[in-house]
Amino acid sequence: MDHVANLKGRHICLLGGDRRELKLVCTLIDSGAKVSCYGVPGDGLRPEAIVAESAEQACRGANVVVLPLSGTDSNGNVKVASKPICITRELLSVLSPNAILFSGTVPRFLAAESESLGIRTVETTANDELAILNSIPSAEGAILMAMQATPFTIHNSNCLVLGLGRTGLTLARMLQGIGAHVWAAARKGKDRARAFEMGLSPLDFADLSSCLPQIDIVFNTVPALVLDRALTYTMKRTAVIIDLASAPGGVDFVAASERGIHAELAPGLPGRVAPITAGQIVSKVLPEMIAAELARDEWER
Repeated sequence: MDHVANLKGRHICLLGGDRRELKLVCTLIDSGAKVSCYGVPGDGLRPEAIVAESAEQACRGANVVVLPLSGTDSNGNVKVASKPICITRELLSVLSPNAILFSGTVPRFLAAESESLGIRTVETTANDELAILNSIPSAEGAILMAMQATPFTIHNSNCLVLGLGRTGLTLARMLQGIGAHVWAAARKGKDRARAFEMGLSPLDFADLSSCLPQIDIVFNTVPALVLDRALTYTMKRTAVIIDLASAPGGVDFVAASERGIHAELAPGLPGRVAPITAGQIVSKVLPEMIAAELARDEWER
């Protein structure tokens, strides 16, 4: 039996989410926590979960607030939620003193507001265990999208992976396993060395223009504009671009459209293509993260 974190006596609030959060709610309840929810899908929720009528009601007195891995936009609007939710100073002020906010990403304004209220923020996507496990359904989903968008096989096609982080490495390995010819672009020499060791064709981003004309499928994982207008116009019109980076992505989609290139922005793939597995991943890692952060607070006090 898997180890269950001890969260007895803690009040944990979930704001927003998709089917992944249903499994997380179950695990948190099994850990002894009181769980309140708002903006989480209602179908399949454990009866012990408190379904609040407002975000404020869900947050009142909570020790921990959990936002989806997609986090919020720059205005504090939760990106994935069944009801509109905006994280404001007023909402945060109803939390328990010394509460902790977990979110995939935390915009600067939200970090500043939280700090001024004595609320600590934790970016869940910075956790290697969670990110590496999530890279599996992300990579599978990206390859599925590429298969659906192309009239040719991935096998023997020329594929380029932009960025060799946790998702990029998993994706490159899977593409290689299918039989694709894989190029991998990375800024750091150590990452290009790893690409070479794996049997990939390593590239510096400065050398993309020499590679792109022969590429059939580009997979981007970099959350910054790396495939700009000039580079996009060096690509074949029959090429396909799958962008896994968080919005707005790392691709000039206007240029791709002008060029007639099929380009898709595809963040949050784990919850879309494999919600059961993605839910198991979140529920395995996040409760332990919460327990560790709460214990750290108690030790520091």
